[in-house]
Order: sequence, then C-alpha cells, then structure tokens
Amino acid sequence: MTQPSITNPDQSSEVVSSLDLSLVITDRQVLAYLARFPSEELQCEKALEALKIGVIAIQSASPTLDTQVVQEKFAELDTRWKDQVTEFQTRIGADLARYFASQHGVVPKSLDEIFGERGLVTRTLQTFFDPADGKLSRLMQQQIGPQSTFGKSLDPHNKTGVLSMIESRVQELVEAKLNAVLNQFSLDADGSAMSRLHTLLTESFQRLHQSLGVQAGAKAEADRGHVKGMEFEADLYEVFARLGARYDDVTELVRNTPGEIPRRKTGDFVAILGETSGAPGYRMVVEVKNTTLSSKQAQAELQEAKQNRKAGTGVLVFAQGTEPVEIGNFRRIGEDFYVTVDRDDLAAGEPLVFLEAAYQIARALAIATTRKEAAGQLNLQQIRDQVDALATWSDRIAEMATKARTIQTNGQFLEKQANELKADLDTRVAAILKALQPAG
Repeated sequence: MTQPSITNPDQSSEVVSSLDLSLVITDRQVLAYLARFPSEELQCEKALEALKIGVIAIQSASPTLDTQVVQEKFAELDTRWKDQVTEFQTRIGADLARYFASQHGVVPKSLDEIFGERGLVTRTLQTFFDPADGKLSRLMQQQIGPQSTFGKSLDPHNKTGVLSMIESRVQELVEAKLNAVLNQFSLDADGSAMSRLHTLLTESFQRLHQSLGVQAGAKAEADRGHVKGMEFEADLYEVFARLGARYDDVTELVRNTPGEIPRRKTGDFVAILGETSGAPGYRMVVEVKNTTLSSKQAQAELQEAKQNRKAGTGVLVFAQGTEPVEIGNFRRIGEDFYVTVDRDDLAAGEPLVFLEAAYQIARALAIATTRKEAAGQLNLQQIRDQVDALATWSDRIAEMATKARTIQTNGQFLEKQANELKADLDTRVAAILKALQPAG
C-alpha cells in the first residue's frame, strides 16, 4: 500500500485542509486487521479510518484538552444557555404580568375582593367596628353610653345616680365630723375638749404660779445658751428628726460635715424623702441661725446650703427675735421657706408650728413637682397657689395658740376661726384634688 509523500511540511500546530501520506505498515496486528478486507482500496479506507481512531485515542489520552474543541463546546453551551434564559424570561414575564398586572392581574383582583373598599374583610370590619352602626359601637352605647342605665347612674345631674348619692353621703359624713370637732371647741358643752382643757388649765394655774420663780430662772439660763450648754441647733434637730420619722423620711445632722463645696459646711440638717412619699430620694436642707442676718444675706446663705447639700428645697430657721423684719415668722420665697422658732417653746417641748408647716408644704410641692415631671399632666401652678393659701394658716394658727392662753374669754374667737378654716379648707382641698386629676 503506497501513497505520495508529504508535500506540505508546515508546522505541526497549523491545521491543514489536506495531507498526502506514503505508509509502509509492518505492525502484525494492523496487517492482520487489514488482511480481512479483500481489495486494496478497501484496505486503504480502513487504514485511514484506523488512523482517525488512533488520533482520537491519542487526543483523549493527552493531559490537556484541545483548545478549539473546548471553545466550540462552550460557544455552543453559551448559545443554548442564552436561548434558555431568554425563553425563561419570556415565560416568567408573561406569568407575572398575568398575576400581578395593576389593572387586570389575578393578585390585585383578589386583594381588592378581600381588602378593597367593598372587600370581604372591609365589610366585616365595618359591620363590627363602624363608629356609627358597628355592632360593638351599638353594644357600648347600650351598656355604658349616656342613655344606658350605667351611664345614667354616673350622671352628676341625676339625683338618683351613684355620684350624687356618694356626694350627698360624703357631705353628710363630713358635716357630722366637722360639727363634732366644732363641739369640742365649745365652752358651752361640759364634756367638750375645750371645757376639759379649761378646767385643767384652771386647776394647773395655781401650781404654775408656785413654780414661776423656777421657770424664770430656767428662761434666763436658756437665753444665755440653753441648759447644760446644749446648742440651739442640736435641740432643734431632735424635733426635726421626729418630724421626718413621722413621714418615713430619712434625716441627718450634717452641720460639721463638709459638703459639695470644698471646705464649706453650710447646711445643718438634711431630710431625704422616703420611698412611699411620691418623690423618693428628694433632698431638703435646713440651715439654722441664732444670729441676726439681713433678708439678702439669709437668701444667699440658703442657696449656698442647697448647693452644698445637693438639695432641691431649703428651709432657713431663725431663732425668734433674730429674723429680718421683711421675713417675719413665716415666708416662702420661690421653692424655699424662712421661718422662726421660739426658743422657749423648743425648750418646753411645745409644737413648732412654723417649722412643721414649712416642712409639710415643702414636701407637698416636691411631690407635686416630681409627679408633674413624670406624667406631665398636673397643673403645678394651681397646686402652688393653693399651697400658698394654706401657708397663710400658719399666722392664724399662731394667733389661735396665743388666744388659747386666755381661752376662757376667747372661746367665740376660736369658734369663728375654726368655721372660717373649715370653709377655706373645703375650697382649697377641692381645687388641689381637681389639679391632681389627669388631664382628660
């Protein structure tokens, strides 16, 4: 089997369109395979076929792939991939348009049938919750509306309503209690507290006259600085501590302890409102003065005491007789109070009316301020106005205490004062209660 020799000796990497070969086959296996074919022409065809198969086998066994084959395969894959993606986009676009088209889509139509203006859910909600005709609205009107039995019972203008009956009953009870209290101030009733006090004082006057000399000596010693060297501040703190304990407040005697201001000890007592007060942790400072100060000096010293003791409210206590004429026995300036304490009353254990009034009013304002900051619903100015009005009772109480010393001749005065305080108390308390109600 012979053919012409290679006539196109180009580089082996270049692909040619034709190639002439002259082959001499000596391999027994190949010769045995070709011998099965009768004609030489057929043997040449089978040899060429075997050559192709051999080339394919060699390429398959090679560690690298033919670049052209890879490129063709990937080009074919890319074309078919793009065709599939295009078909997918076309189909999914059609499906989405069919379901989500704004006018005629299946989903918008379904949503409109359920949640639209005439949808099933909308009609159901209107049936139950419509403000005018809803079933729940009608039920509320029937059960607790103004025309219901319950609403009529709470109408303050309905004389048979609950509020009117409560108001009437409370008024009866209050008047009964107040009348009982007023009767205790009457000298006409033999068993009244005032009559018993009058009898007790009358019986005691004789014994008191016998000890006048001793008391005069004690008073003189107190004026020189208290018995056994006790200081005015220390004596007053005992009363202040009992006053704080009465309201479950924590008190401290800090007169010799430096505070927030370096090397300053301004501020003698501190009261910290208790957990149940309505303003837990609120601090009140008391500065005690047994020397004369001007009103301006007193205010400046109290402001320093508040800063030094980190207090929100201050009370400056003068030993009676050392207070500025502008302040008197009791005065409130801003959030602070300026009061006097009678040294004789302190030594005798008598009530310190002005100090107690200042403490109680300061607590009330602190609690009201704290509630205002927490809820934002209190008329704080109205409460302060009412508290200021209550503060004026201190002078009237002091006058009543003075009159009580000659109680036999001033019973009518006490009764008149008590009646006036009752009427004023009713008005002030009603205003405070109204101010404490949440805004609605």
